[in-house]
Amino acid sequence: MDDQQLWDAGTVRLKELLAALPAAFGPTLTPLLNRYRKAKEALAAVGAAVDATSVCRQCAGQCCLNGKYRINVLDTLSRIAAHIPTSTAFIQKPLCPYGSDAGCSMEPGARPADCVSFICDAIDQKLSPQARLILSEQEQVLRDCIIEASLLTGEQMGTPLLLWAGKSDKSKPKT
Repeated sequence: MDDQQLWDAGTVRLKELLAALPAAFGPTLTPLLNRYRKAKEALAAVGAAVDATSVCRQCAGQCCLNGKYRINVLDTLSRIAAHIPTSTAFIQKPLCPYGSDAGCSMEPGARPADCVSFICDAIDQKLSPQARLILSEQEQVLRDCIIEASLLTGEQMGTPLLLWAGKSDKSKPKT
């Protein structure tokens, strides 16, 4: 399977997983996804406060290379649950398939957790002690949400979607 086929298979499987969750999980899942999104927004706000965008432009987004594995299962599930489409361009290797020349195509709260929590050395030098505390707290919220969602769904929500989809495809019997 190529990357686009893995993406398609993974998103179909997540839609099925979401539809199959008992209605009783709704009161748990919705606030969890909201907490996850808000934590990512808070992390992105720390980067915005130190003008991370200009730092990223100067290095041409080196951390975005090979970004196809940045989006995890929970990131994708949260986008699906919120009815946020994801544009993918797996042909632009090694660049991230979720971005463009203008940068990330995703809103901060819907970006992959890996992306909003990554702090390169150049950005790290600009951070205040308060910003570091916010980063630490919000990264813990992301980890807690991933663990909670994994327990709720019975799936490893922190796994990159393409790897998860590849494993799920191989584990299915051929028809």
